[in-house]
Amino acid sequence: MSTEEQTLDAEWLSKAQAEIDAKTKPLGSLGLLEAASVRLIVLQRTLKPRVRDGAIALFAGDHGLADDGVSQYPKVVTREMLRNLGTGGAAINAICAANNLVLRVIDVGVDTDETFTNVLVDKVLSPNGTLSSFTQDAAMTPDQLDAAIEAGRKQTSIMLLDADAFGIGELGIGNTAVASILLAAASGSSAAEVTGKGTGVEGERYTHKVSIVSQVLEKHADIIAKNDWKLTMQTLGGLEISAMVGACIETARTPGKALMIDGFISTVAFLYALKMYPNEVRTLGRCVFLSHLSAEQGARIAVDEIHKILATVEGAASIGKPLLDLGLRLGEGTGAALAFPLLKAAAHVATDMNTFAGAGVSESN
Repeated sequence: MSTEEQTLDAEWLSKAQAEIDAKTKPLGSLGLLEAASVRLIVLQRTLKPRVRDGAIALFAGDHGLADDGVSQYPKVVTREMLRNLGTGGAAINAICAANNLVLRVIDVGVDTDETFTNVLVDKVLSPNGTLSSFTQDAAMTPDQLDAAIEAGRKQTSIMLLDADAFGIGELGIGNTAVASILLAAASGSSAAEVTGKGTGVEGERYTHKVSIVSQVLEKHADIIAKNDWKLTMQTLGGLEISAMVGACIETARTPGKALMIDGFISTVAFLYALKMYPNEVRTLGRCVFLSHLSAEQGARIAVDEIHKILATVEGAASIGKPLLDLGLRLGEGTGAALAFPLLKAAAHVATDMNTFAGAGVSESN
């Protein structure tokens, strides 16, 4: 973002805050909704922002790490859930239908030759998913990583043609463990601090999951120490997580579009977008809205890491708190879909609500 762009953002931030403060309500009485209204005004550079149409992209991929016992479910569930998504039977289908959101499901690396109704396929280089970072030198090749990022960008560019707000979600058995590994690598946190229940692992299985995460971090400590975040993603990450990185970048580069981040795994993907593309930090920060705080153990750490990066970059937006805290830990983009009506309401507050002067209402003494 150029110096001129930063100056414009600062000017719009001042205008936006004055406009929202002047609405017929006590100052700050709409809480986080007011902050969202202000940010939409800055993002779209108009006092009458619009959020009418929304879309969710769900990227799906399989993980070799799932074969190492980090999930409550076998890896085959990824492809079985693709079938369920294609026929409209998953949670994200129901929530998108309730909120009139377009849903696109993209297989970027599910270990299956099957094709499913209403599921797009973009996995020429990765038809069987990733390798296990526990047993192998890297989860992906450089070309596989680049292809997954490009798939995310390409699908997002199509969806943004008809959407004012765009959300990302994911599907992939084992991907909470993968996201935990990525978060630990990025934050310096321990395996125990970032590893949650995921699909519901408890007791000995949870202990095993934490152990696998810890061993992967130890195995690849030399790679992590390089602070080469693209190499870290290639070594430790997942195809659907990489595709979400691409989706974040494409949204940030498209003027006026709001990016709704879902839960733990999507938040880690956004964190890696910031780290892999440091020149895009300002544009990423100005468009992103954290839809909810996941119940996954590492979620707060991931959000904190995002805030730390944005705080160190001059002119980067303050993105505030997640809009919702409902105890969600499903993924699929469900949190982003639930937050969409709030963004829509925030736009209406900015656009339709009267100011004290406009309504002829007396202001506070």
